Formats: sequence, C-alpha cells, structure tokens
Amino acid sequence: MTSSPIGKILVVDDEVELKNILVEALTTQGYEALGFTNPEEALGVLRGQAFDVLLTDLMMPGIDGIALVRAAMQIDPNVVCIMMTGQGTIQTAVDAMKVGAFDYVLKPFRLQTMLPVLTRAMNTRHLRLENVQLREAVAIHELSETIAFTLDPQTVLSKLADGALVQSEADEVSILLPTSDGTELYVAAVRGEKRERLLGERIPLHESISSWVARERTPLILNGEVHDERFVALWPRPDIRSAVSVPMQVANRLVGIINLNMTNRLRPFTLGQMKALTILAGTAASALESASLFSRLQKAEENYRLIFRMQSKEFFNPRPTGDS
Repeated sequence: MTSSPIGKILVVDDEVELKNILVEALTTQGYEALGFTNPEEALGVLRGQAFDVLLTDLMMPGIDGIALVRAAMQIDPNVVCIMMTGQGTIQTAVDAMKVGAFDYVLKPFRLQTMLPVLTRAMNTRHLRLENVQLREAVAIHELSETIAFTLDPQTVLSKLADGALVQSEADEVSILLPTSDGTELYVAAVRGEKRERLLGERIPLHESISSWVARERTPLILNGEVHDERFVALWPRPDIRSAVSVPMQVANRLVGIINLNMTNRLRPFTLGQMKALTILAGTAASALESASLFSRLQKAEENYRLIFRMQSKEFFNPRPTGDS
C-alpha cells in the first residue's frame, strides 16, 4: 500500500538541471514534487491545484521570484513560499518577506540544509489550514447561535450571508428563496459591491444555473466563463473567476439556494469550501423552515382567535328574529 506524500511542493527554477535534481530529491524524501522552468506555467498549475509549498528561484527571466511569490499568494494566500537565491543579501530577504515569503535559502545548498526549512514550512502550512477550518467552524457556530435565539427569517438570512463570506473569503453572495407558488426564485439577501439592486429580482425555474441547482438539489462549482449545455448564465459576467451554488434543503425539500462569487482572488473554490458551505446552508435551511412553521402557527392562532371572537360576539349579541 502506497503511503501518502508528506506534502505537495511546486518547484520553479529556470535552470533545468537544478529543477530536475530538486524534484527527484524531494520525491525520494516522500514529497510529491512538480517542477517548472517557466513561472507562468507554474502559476497556471497553481490555479487548478493546491500545493503546500512553493520553492522558487529568485533570478529568472520574465517573472522573477519576488513577482512569482506575490502572484502565488494572490492565488492561494495559504501557500508557503521559500526563495532560493545565489545572490542573497539583507535586502533580498526584506523584499521576499514583504511579499509574503516564509524563508529563503542560499545557493548552492545541500538537501540536508533544505529539509529542516521544508519541515518548518509544512508545519506553517498545517497551521494556516487549521486556521481556515477554525474560521469555518466559527461561522457555523455563530450561525447556529443566531438560530437558537431567533425565529426571524431576515436575521437568519443576514447571518448566513455574512458567515458564508467569512468562511469562503468570497467577494459576493446572494441567497435565493422560492416564491410562494414555487414557480420562481427571488433574491432575498445579497452582499457585495453594488449588489443591492438585485434584491427582489425573480428568476424562472428553468435554464439558469440557480434553477438547475434547485431542480437537481446538487451543489455546483463553476470556474471562468460558463459553457454548459445543462444551463445558461442569465447575467453573464466575465469578471467572475469562480462561482459556487449550493441548495438549502430540509428533508429533501428545497428551502433556497446560496450563490457565492470570487471576482478578485485567482484561486477557484475548492471542494472543501463547498462542503463547509453545504453545512452552513443546511443549518440555515433548518432555521428558515422553523421560522416558516412558527409564522404559519402564529397566523393559524390569529385566525382561530378571530373566529372565536366573531362567534362569541354572535352568541352574546344574537341578531333579533321575528316581528319587532
């Protein structure tokens, strides 16, 4: 049985021989390593895959190590970056640290010198991911606490929208609920720049992405421009880099849809983020269902009191009968 790798390392160095030696040596040590001589190609892979550590040379044609670290941190703020350089100075270290590098090593180096640095880098990576999980847990806990003390649907929707943004680090969120006749979805809550105009907007239950998620009850991640025969984007936006839609349901009954968009970050939504968002959506769906039942109960009680008052009035004040 093959053991899992210690971690995933992205190696970038324009010296082909050094790059190959590093990849082979790291693989021998139990890491999963992938090497590139072209920084642009490395960034392309980083956009689609999660790596624990970026190990990059400083001096490279086109994109140097400083620019590469800056771009990599924009794609994945939790990746740990290590700079390799044969021209190490105090200013080099300062510049690298300013853009988010974890450490730097001087060339030429022995693998035994690099391994302790990688161990510290992996520990840092694990701590960063634990912080992400903690943030997700806090968002779920806060939403659960809100639910425990309120039966107001708008409060639940507001807390869900805020919690989803914190959990996923997305730029925009919208929550859609079914209309009373079940033929459409309407926008009940939004977050994001200039998104308020969407409040109350209605979407027919056919063709659109949210409608497909509502019908199929299946979460969905879409990256870049949408080309899918299953649905169409009603309002195409080229600025959306990644989007996720998750159904909110209770006992297979659709309560709503939550949509999140990333417009600034380059890294797409991950399956882990979608899973955490599904937990949030399920928690909020239960709360909205409880709020709806409570509201219907209040209306039923009000109708009963109204009928009781009318019957009491007729009983104690009967209308006159016969000749006057």
